[in-house]
Amino acid sequence: MAEKTRKQINRKMVCIICGILAVIVVLTSLIFAFSKKENSTVLQATKSTVNAINLENNEHMHVEEDASGDKVPVPNGYVGSSVAGENEIDTGYVIYEGEEAVTDSNVADAQKNRNQYVWVPVPDISKFYGTDANGKKWGKIYTFSSSTSSGYDEITGTQPYNWSESNGVMTISSKTNCREPDVVAKYSSTGYDMDSRLKTLGIGAKTTHEFLNQLEKEFNNMVASVEKYGGFYIGRYETGNINQDTPVIQKGNTNISSQTWYNMYKRCKNIKGANTNVETGMIWGNQWDRTLMWLIETGSKTKEQIADDSTSWGNYYNATFEYVNSSGSTATKNEGSSTRIPTGSAEYTKANNIYDLVGNVRDWTMEAYITYYRVYRGGGYNYSGDNDPADNRYSYTPTGSICYCGCRSALYIK
Repeated sequence: MAEKTRKQINRKMVCIICGILAVIVVLTSLIFAFSKKENSTVLQATKSTVNAINLENNEHMHVEEDASGDKVPVPNGYVGSSVAGENEIDTGYVIYEGEEAVTDSNVADAQKNRNQYVWVPVPDISKFYGTDANGKKWGKIYTFSSSTSSGYDEITGTQPYNWSESNGVMTISSKTNCREPDVVAKYSSTGYDMDSRLKTLGIGAKTTHEFLNQLEKEFNNMVASVEKYGGFYIGRYETGNINQDTPVIQKGNTNISSQTWYNMYKRCKNIKGANTNVETGMIWGNQWDRTLMWLIETGSKTKEQIADDSTSWGNYYNATFEYVNSSGSTATKNEGSSTRIPTGSAEYTKANNIYDLVGNVRDWTMEAYITYYRVYRGGGYNYSGDNDPADNRYSYTPTGSICYCGCRSALYIK
């Protein structure tokens, strides 16, 4: 009798445990479904807003359709990829420089020999830049967090960094904190964006005042394009051949670090070559942050993978994955090792068709910090992904050249 009672109790316990597990499974499914629905709602809103822009062919661009039939503005002199996995806005719509179609048969060669960019939609221009009381436009940059606090955006985990806005007027909280566009004029007796240095750099402006005007004009032209076309293009790979006057954005390049901010600022403008339909340049901070938001909105990455730990998708000291080395052989990057890899050489580091946005080399941006630093983003191969995630900001003097610091380029249509 006692044995029978024990068996009945055991059966009841099994049933209870199964019931609890079933509830857990249901709750997990509901949470996942809600998250998926939430992201889907964001994507639909993004698409409807961007598609509301009346895209029509003009002298600088032509309209193509992605795999879902959504319109994409493609600059003349470039073609949208016809390769599955490269032709969908939500997973990274890739364009290639040149007019020859990119198909399954020639994609491997095109990736190594033609400059490439990925389209980043900007559905709400009011989150991208603002205008202060004097009429100057400023980039809206953000901090990211996995927190569910009411102070952070529910979807992207963002909140304004060093700016606020009231009644449509934007205010920079501190003119010595991160901001753009701005000059970094001086530190003690050392001059950076000062007349004496600018005269020798060949970057256009020869005085601090001229350089500020130049940066503001470049920023204003960029945001006008984003507003007109509904987005911008980010370099698919870290900028290569960066010790040359005309760098490239091509797979497998190893010449991706150890240049000053001034060199990269100047050279990134040359990537466009003779194409008069576009402008290329070093990425702005608000473009970087918008790209991270887009990765979250599309479900490509979570808030935790952006703000807390980017090890799972970047070449960091504490990551391990396979990649193609400079000799063309498959190699293993071992955990606990600092290895700079050729850009775009590991699928592990891809997010919406953008490679090495985190890890590998840190990327110079246009952001200014204090009165003598420029900001670089994205983490480095000699750091761990939990200490140096995608949203982190680091800074250095613009005259410095560092082995773990390179550049990310961007393109906009005129």
